[in-house]
Amino acid sequence: MRPKLGAVAEVLVRLQGVQKRYETTVALDGVDLEVHRGEFFSLLGPSGCGKTTLLRLLAGFETPDAGRIEIGGRDMARVPPYERPVNTVFQNYALFPHMTVEANVAFGLRMKGLPSEVIRKKVAWALELVDLLGLEKRYPRELSGGQKQRVALARALVLEPQVLLLDEPLSALDARLRQDLRVELMQLQRRLGTTFIFVTHDQEEALVMSDRIAVMRAGRIEQVGLPDEVYERPKNRFVAAFLGRSNFLPARPHPLGAETPLGLLRLKEPLGEAGLLAIRPEKIRLYKKDGAPARDNLVRAVVEEIVYTGAENQYYLRAGEVRLLAYTLNQDLQEPGAEEFGYGEEVLCYLPPENLVVVHE
Repeated sequence: MRPKLGAVAEVLVRLQGVQKRYETTVALDGVDLEVHRGEFFSLLGPSGCGKTTLLRLLAGFETPDAGRIEIGGRDMARVPPYERPVNTVFQNYALFPHMTVEANVAFGLRMKGLPSEVIRKKVAWALELVDLLGLEKRYPRELSGGQKQRVALARALVLEPQVLLLDEPLSALDARLRQDLRVELMQLQRRLGTTFIFVTHDQEEALVMSDRIAVMRAGRIEQVGLPDEVYERPKNRFVAAFLGRSNFLPARPHPLGAETPLGLLRLKEPLGEAGLLAIRPEKIRLYKKDGAPARDNLVRAVVEEIVYTGAENQYYLRAGEVRLLAYTLNQDLQEPGAEEFGYGEEVLCYLPPENLVVVHE
């Protein structure tokens, strides 16, 4: 997880009651949001949730139907895109195919009418920043996907915007390259201190890179928080289900915890009223049927399916009428406490009270 920002952070971007419709489709439905200066902020959600629309409103490519957008305390209502202190890295990079790397990066500076020597120095700085020195004379067709992404970043950063908007810039890359470039992008943002607003539908990407995350659905923000807050304490079923995997159990209050289809379970927090419990698969601990210590929240189950992913084993379990999913690390079986379970084996599942989270439907 990235280090936390200071307790008192300056708000650089503020949205208040922002709405946007396309004919009968509501793209944004009264969005309120604050992004701090120097923050790596991610907008996470499924396709059609409004995250790219929000980015386009910030860039000035779209106009809100209602609400207010401020950047640096200034109302953006009448500010055209070219005058806003933002720049955008698009999903398809939008490089000029007839221009060299150098010319692509210099384009915005030339439009501003800067002297040639200033442009030369700024372009060299930007290319060094993204590790592209030596490729100045190449054309986009001569570059790899990762190199094109770096050119797009350099072209946006060379103008030194207050806010860099990134619309799923890693989505066209293969999995290994995406992982490598995540780290490079994080390091670049820390080095510059520029505010990044990053759009993604990739949960792992958002968790790895962000200072804070806003989870979106159907034009609304469901939850905003630090990555560990949003993952460990989701506010509702959608957030718990979209950000990773979760097991859900209907529950009714009981003096000792909650009544569930798995029986009485003790909780760390009170249920309050009939509702829903969620627990992440990696929080469930599995034991051999006669190897678990005596404790509350032990549930008998049978292994129905096993999925091997390399780093972990995923166990699909049946406990009465309830199906559970549990993950275990792929460990050396010679290590103390390391266990492997087989198809049809009866096991004991421990559901820790502190990891049973009360969520709303």
